[in-house]
Amino acid sequence: MSDEKSGQSGGVNITGGSGNVSIGGDVVGRDKVTTTTTTYGIGGDQLAQLVQQFQQINKKIDTLPDKDEDEKQELKDTVKKIEEEVKKGEEAKPEKVERWLKFVAGMSNDILQVTAATLTNPVAGVAKAVQLIAQKAQQESK
Repeated sequence: MSDEKSGQSGGVNITGGSGNVSIGGDVVGRDKVTTTTTTYGIGGDQLAQLVQQFQQINKKIDTLPDKDEDEKQELKDTVKKIEEEVKKGEEAKPEKVERWLKFVAGMSNDILQVTAATLTNPVAGVAKAVQLIAQKAQQESK
């Protein structure tokens, strides 16, 4: 049996004893690698903006006159948990965020308001379910 490779791009012709076999398109051998990228969470620009907004929340916590250092640290830790969860985008668990927002509401209505405003900002890229929970928490605290 003799094999002949066609000089045509994108195809291979093989001539054998019982007939011809033609393969069109790309022929993938062992050296061709395909890569698939899956991204979870929010995009880079949205992430940068979200981080900046949460930094502002932490600065506001530092200025609370009616909280001691331990209470301020508790608030910062809880706000950090919220930040880390919402960075997951659509993968975020709204029930966690809701629980943490209720804790923040119990400690400081001012911090709840700025945190909820951050989460409901459409530019932040936060999951819709989290936005709805933040809106609800914000309304209930007024």
